[in-house]
Amino acid sequence: MLKFFKELTGHRTHRCPVFMKKRNFFYIFIVIFLFSLSFIPLHVLQLMALREGEIVSLHIVRPNDRFAIKYIHSVEHCPVWDFFVVDEMFRIVLYETTFSSCNTGLPCAPSGEEIFSHEKGYFRISKRHRVSPELHLWVDEKYDNTLKIGEHSLKLFSLAGNTLLKLNIRKVSLLEFVYLKVKYLK
Repeated sequence: MLKFFKELTGHRTHRCPVFMKKRNFFYIFIVIFLFSLSFIPLHVLQLMALREGEIVSLHIVRPNDRFAIKYIHSVEHCPVWDFFVVDEMFRIVLYETTFSSCNTGLPCAPSGEEIFSHEKGYFRISKRHRVSPELHLWVDEKYDNTLKIGEHSLKLFSLAGNTLLKLNIRKVSLLEFVYLKVKYLK
């Protein structure tokens, strides 16, 4: 009688709901996991080749992270290093510049609270606090444009050739970060 009643009501003991099947449970878990990744925020230092509209480099950054950009000055033909820090609001802040020549097109006097010094063959402007939402860099092999983050140096010419790069910091989710890495940085 109990078996007849279960068949009559459509209740079957040998079948489980769709979401409880192992295979479907795995897919549901993956979807929930990926969805949760979209809520984890990251800030990335992004380099984009403006002509192509393509991202050529992404680096996760945190407040107080530091990076430097080196280039060969087009007139003086000497190396110039600009040193930056990521502030608490994830802005790019120039805090120091060093160069070996103090002639055409290079600074020769401090501005505001800046300190100008000459030591070991280099001129240094320190205590700078120049906030920039983004940087535009004309990259050319002859200018030896280099981005240094931590111990890693990246020759910018190798990313996109002779072109204009835009460097900025933007907020992305962890899921978007992974997507951008897969899409642009193969």
